[in-house]
Amino acid sequence: MSAAHQPRMPLFAALPRRARCGTATLEFAVLGSSSSGNASVLRVTTRESRRQILLDAGLSPRATFGAMRALGFAPEETAEVLFTHFDHDHARDGWARVASTTGLRLRCAASHRRAALGRGYPEAWIETFDPREGGFDLGPIRVEPCVNPHDEGGTVSFRIESDAGSLGFATDVGRVSDALVDLLRGVDILAIESNYDRDMQIASARPVFLKERIMGGRGHLSNEECVGAVRAIAFPDEPAQIVLLHLSRDCNHPDAVHALWRESLPSLAPRVTLAQHARPTPVFRMRGGALEATDGRVAP
Repeated sequence: MSAAHQPRMPLFAALPRRARCGTATLEFAVLGSSSSGNASVLRVTTRESRRQILLDAGLSPRATFGAMRALGFAPEETAEVLFTHFDHDHARDGWARVASTTGLRLRCAASHRRAALGRGYPEAWIETFDPREGGFDLGPIRVEPCVNPHDEGGTVSFRIESDAGSLGFATDVGRVSDALVDLLRGVDILAIESNYDRDMQIASARPVFLKERIMGGRGHLSNEECVGAVRAIAFPDEPAQIVLLHLSRDCNHPDAVHALWRESLPSLAPRVTLAQHARPTPVFRMRGGALEATDGRVAP
């Protein structure tokens, strides 16, 4: 493992967690995640307000709304989509019509605005932010962004804080920077990419240029790189839940992922959930400092 991924003291103080409020609730679920489409839902409820957002919109609106309803989320309560970037598997064209007819806000980094327009998204409903200027508030949700290398346009990862708990969300990350580790250190729920098994990638029939793109530091994280990143992020405060995103259906396998975690981070392995391409994860709820899942499990 590289020295950059070893546990270390942060370059700057890790962002403090908000004081937890027993009446506030944070709910998070991945609706689907793979090279064919990525979308997640987050809802924060406090005594005074409630805000529901989507993280990426790489599934069709119909599939997204169906998965949301199955998990107990009302699609019409969604205020905006917060985009990591605008590859097709994170931003489907069909959301242009949804935004035009419902007023759904499409929120992205200012550097991604042209890509959003290229998807046909209506300019009137695009809201931009500049990651260099720090975070911003969405009602009871505080969002702190971090830019990562990925292809030409890069991606944005997020730390989301609320009175109920915190979420770290990082996908399509070419390589893990110290800034990203510091941003995500200490979150309650960590959703992070674990895209490919290196041996499977090398042995695959994919063209050389595609392998080089994926593994070259501006593509995706391997299983090993993901574990290294989580090892650093989890020091000294371990997340209560880890959700692995964007597993390749051609160059990865759940058995390989689970085996690596049991060998490399056995204390965290029981907290790992693998997001799937066609089936939502459980809903993970933070309330009063404790995390619960829809099937009744309580995380350590």
